[in-house]
Amino acid sequence: ILVVRKCLIYFFVLPYPDAKCGSTKVRGILERSLRVIGGSEARRGSHPWLVSLRIRGSHFCAAAILTDHWLLTAAHCFASAVAGDFNQREVDRGEQNFQVKTVKFHEKYQRSSPMSYDIALLEIKGRILFGDFIKPVCLPYPGERFPPKTMCVVGGWGRITEKGPLSSVLQEVQLNLLEQSNCKHVLQTLRPGQKIFTVLCAGRENGGRDACQGDSGGPLLCPRADGCWVAVGVTSWGKGCGRSWNNNKIKPSSRRGSPGVFTDVLLFLSWIKSNLRKDRSLCSVHDGVVPGSEGIIKNPAHPGQSYNNNEMCLWSIQVAAGEHILLEFIEFDLENDTQCYSDHLTVYVDEDRRIGRFCGGQPPPPVLIGGSHSITVQFVSDVSSTGAGFAIQFHGAECGTVVLLQPKGAVWSPAYPQAYSNNTLCRWVIYAPEGHIVKVKTTLKLLCWPSQCLVTPLSMVVCGVSIPPPVLSYGRIMLLQFSTDNTISARGFNASFFFISKKGESQHE
Repeated sequence: ILVVRKCLIYFFVLPYPDAKCGSTKVRGILERSLRVIGGSEARRGSHPWLVSLRIRGSHFCAAAILTDHWLLTAAHCFASAVAGDFNQREVDRGEQNFQVKTVKFHEKYQRSSPMSYDIALLEIKGRILFGDFIKPVCLPYPGERFPPKTMCVVGGWGRITEKGPLSSVLQEVQLNLLEQSNCKHVLQTLRPGQKIFTVLCAGRENGGRDACQGDSGGPLLCPRADGCWVAVGVTSWGKGCGRSWNNNKIKPSSRRGSPGVFTDVLLFLSWIKSNLRKDRSLCSVHDGVVPGSEGIIKNPAHPGQSYNNNEMCLWSIQVAAGEHILLEFIEFDLENDTQCYSDHLTVYVDEDRRIGRFCGGQPPPPVLIGGSHSITVQFVSDVSSTGAGFAIQFHGAECGTVVLLQPKGAVWSPAYPQAYSNNTLCRWVIYAPEGHIVKVKTTLKLLCWPSQCLVTPLSMVVCGVSIPPPVLSYGRIMLLQFSTDNTISARGFNASFFFISKKGESQHE
């Protein structure tokens, strides 16, 4: 029989305006040897995002705080909610109680085992007051991955042995993420032929550490480099508690085990966002797919305001084949920190290739993205200070002042290979990575192609019908400028660029 895990979790609340998602008052959670099966008590404040779900006052499941009125849990869990709880036998200082207003199950969820699409959102009546011991958890960024063997943590008030009692005080367990292929292989030994699409696994092959009944709905937490904790999974189910799954195939069915099985949150980011977007829970302005190839993306919506705390906004722009989209930052004022770990704006190509992350008060340089790609603009704020926000103008561009940040690419004159227009002025700014310079070479004959290295007093101007020699920058930045007068025009030029290490080896050629 597959054991369905259910969960209970606690924390308290004190007013604390500088709370950030995924941050705890307790340091070094992974430095201790922690187990739920076998029992290791968590430190107070180590899981400030955990909520105890209860029926008639009895613990049933857990959930994680996303916003001040939305919780993330497993689809098989729903009840009243208690935030700020630590000890189930006591009313903790700052404990808050709420009733569930709305339950949003995933549309494909079915009560079958193994469970798939085991994810739900709970809307509570009222608002959670954040503090030292109550904070929201972080969601993963689009495309963010945590590799196998990453040491992650689950907390809960579940059973301390497979058939034992629930714990009255919060317990913790460290679990390593498994390779997805290993996860699917083990689950096939429990239910041969069962298709597994929406889960990930964590645990040790020889058992001994696991979540158990009473822990369902709570998050599987993995650490980011900045120290914040990310809800990578939602505790869903497992075969037994802390059992080994080594040699499952030769064991009787009743003695087989499994790792902890968690709903993969990354697969459901769009679903979470689309549901919470309806009442602006994660974003105070309109976001989502942006129609057309020109417009403005901004937050806040009106001048003179500030963006909200604890926001996550996502905009998606589609770039057609052969088209270029230019992003220009016409306003920019976000909370400043050296690593951009607090409020920040990130630009991705195709949802997983990060072009840049920006914060502070200086507008980033323009960004030009080439055709057949999607552009994702993500804005994240914590729950500390805010700024005046940002405004990004985007439009199709073939000529103008554009910045090229991709590792290699090409530039060409307007309308190429057709004749360019008279009275044209185009500029391209190329940024090389640290420790590299830019090399540009033309591949076809041209007429009138000025090129200038801004970082030195030297410049080179070329025109005519012969192919000029390659051009090297003397630093990380090169400016290419193309200008025409009002007389004769020609086909123009096509040039490629790539980067060369200052140590001598070429890159991306």
